[in-house]
Amino acid sequence: MSKSIDRNTIANILESSDEGDDFSGISSDEYKPTDGEESTTESSDAEHIDHQDEDVGDNLQEVNSAYSFHNTIWSVPNVAFVPRKTVSSPRVPDIGQRFKRTDNPYDVFMKIFPESLFMRITQCTNERIEIFRKSKPVHKNTMLTDIGEIKIVLGCMIIMSYNRLPSIRHYWSKHCSMGNDAIKSAITRDRFQLLSSKMYFASPEKPEGASKLYYIEDMLECLKSRFLSSRMESAYQSIDESMTKFKGRSSMKQYLPLKPTKRGIKMWLRCDALTGYTYDFNIYCGKEEGVLEGTLGERVVNKLAATIRKTDVTLCFDRFFTSINLLENLNYAALGTVMPNRKKLPVINIKLKKGQCILRESNTGLMFAKWHDTKEVIVVSNCHSSEMSTIEKKLQNGQKVNVDCPEMIKFYRQIMGGVDRADQIAGQYELDRKSTKWWKKVFYRLLMMSVGNSWVISSQLGRKQNPLIEFMIVLAENMIEEGKKKACVRRSGISGRKRKISAGHLPIQICNRRRCAGCAEQKKERRTKTICEECQIPLCKDCFAPYHK
Repeated sequence: MSKSIDRNTIANILESSDEGDDFSGISSDEYKPTDGEESTTESSDAEHIDHQDEDVGDNLQEVNSAYSFHNTIWSVPNVAFVPRKTVSSPRVPDIGQRFKRTDNPYDVFMKIFPESLFMRITQCTNERIEIFRKSKPVHKNTMLTDIGEIKIVLGCMIIMSYNRLPSIRHYWSKHCSMGNDAIKSAITRDRFQLLSSKMYFASPEKPEGASKLYYIEDMLECLKSRFLSSRMESAYQSIDESMTKFKGRSSMKQYLPLKPTKRGIKMWLRCDALTGYTYDFNIYCGKEEGVLEGTLGERVVNKLAATIRKTDVTLCFDRFFTSINLLENLNYAALGTVMPNRKKLPVINIKLKKGQCILRESNTGLMFAKWHDTKEVIVVSNCHSSEMSTIEKKLQNGQKVNVDCPEMIKFYRQIMGGVDRADQIAGQYELDRKSTKWWKKVFYRLLMMSVGNSWVISSQLGRKQNPLIEFMIVLAENMIEEGKKKACVRRSGISGRKRKISAGHLPIQICNRRRCAGCAEQKKERRTKTICEECQIPLCKDCFAPYHK
């Protein structure tokens, strides 16, 4: 804008502008920088700038000092400005009273993933096995499961997450370089695959009118309650989206081409900014129907913030969620990057040079900052003033320099990575097994999320923080051992009297080969397609007659 334009002309331009203004000259890339990265042309907003060597200059003075837009008035900051909220003081959150310093990884996990949840899984899985029994006569002797066996299966799944092999069957391989002794000694391959495929978390018969989340709803509510009650609210938390890999068919599947996980089930998470502990989460089920208030981002933040139990919390989110209405009405201190075409933002049609910034305050207690680093980034806060600060940047040649920037942008850099940290914990040893059912993929994610939260609490209980892998090894081994103690359901034997009765004991053929019971008693490995019609026991031709004597 030229200096020859007078203030009246500028005022007329501002009055005629609305939310449809063209902001194509301003980058809409998300600002989510990380420290220590080298500068590149594709880096995110607010990273790697040269130090500011000049003020914005006279051009900035040509922007109106104050103007009204939908009852929000923006003006040049002054020393008397008081934000709507106050940034929370840092603190170490307390953990639930049910946790003790003597708790081992299994004890901590069971207080987050409770025994009642194992009972529910056992009950629903047995319902599914009953249906499986009635499907074909050959399946009628399939044994039901119990809590101990479910614990063994989940313990094996945790082992499979950090000890990956090409396929499930390789864990039972006889090759010493391939098989896993802990899994082989805990459960047979066929039994593991059966329970994995028949594992349910709700009644298999879905009623009419049930929600999309029916098959996983009970588990969601149980874990959300446990996550909230196991650890008090931290001072700084971030809200963001997270994707669970899934390429099958589901009306809830999302496609995000710019994300590392492009296809899957989307979840909204509220996490501790420092440790990645997940406090609350919701699954996105698709477009909502009816009359809705606000944007989707506003509704997501309000729903996740509704479960916060402490007022002294500062929230941070990215441009998908941030809006002026949200920051004006939210009951918590909050800040976030914002899209340049959002309603109620101050209209500043000035292209900044690298290192320059513009600050504006509103009559509703918000602070606006537009700063040019590699690209222009806009941050709005309801808990910050116009205070400036410095950040350390690393140039392409490796040199480190101090760069001036608004304090609110420095603060954003520090606390925005909570959900990314949670994704890193859950995905570091991800149980990535194929499934045609979306709710099983979500269950695998929830299982690893529970493991991650247990690790965070265990680290806070102990004197030193053990690596996640060591925590998972102890957890899996303890879970399998506890499962063996409680497992009571096994393949029922045939009484001696019944199997000696001659009538009805005739050999019949089946489709699949099964291990001969007579050879198994002699510790021989032999498989056959012949079973006894009465006993439903697989027997080879050499063992059929001796077995019934």
